[in-house]
Amino acid sequence: MGKKFALLVCLSIAIRLPVSQAAAHTRSITIGKFTYVGTGAQKDGDGTVPGVSSYELHLDTTDITMEPISFSNVSLLVKGTEQGSGAITTGLGCGLPPYQAPCDLRFEGGPRSAGFILAPCGRPNKEHDLAQTCISIAVQLVSLTGKNFSFALANGNKFCAYGINNIFLLPKPGQAALEPRCDAQGFCKGASVPIILHAAPAKSCSQ
Repeated sequence: MGKKFALLVCLSIAIRLPVSQAAAHTRSITIGKFTYVGTGAQKDGDGTVPGVSSYELHLDTTDITMEPISFSNVSLLVKGTEQGSGAITTGLGCGLPPYQAPCDLRFEGGPRSAGFILAPCGRPNKEHDLAQTCISIAVQLVSLTGKNFSFALANGNKFCAYGINNIFLLPKPGQAALEPRCDAQGFCKGASVPIILHAAPAKSCSQ
């Protein structure tokens, strides 16, 4: 996947999320956060590629589940393009040894001519400013079997989750597109959405 998707192993940039002890009959749990970081120029071996968007996904179930949750794939869908991670877990290094940093995934979108799979969410306009173009970004998490599955919460209760979970990052009210709030120096606070798993009917996980 090269430059277009990478596992972030630097503790200094890991996003630490507040976690809480799960309660009985939990209806949903938050297992991470997805962020559209921003769009800018990226230096490449052949020069500078304009309009490259960065997307980051952080997963962590510490103190939420007894064991990390496993997924057969986590995909990012941007403007008709899609890229997946392959099998990962919510544990350290996304369950891919020898990494021991929290599970952080970085996806990048840019021109297909530069080798990117995902589309970018911004493009330079005629005034040489950056125009934001994404009205929705989807994150899809698929269980190992593709069917509803259960796992133990930190308090010992079983949580039945849907086999396919879709999370959408949308613009705030009044915004025409996602705005990552980047300053003139290119530093961005990002636009984010929590990764939430909602409880499926318990009987659907009884198989």
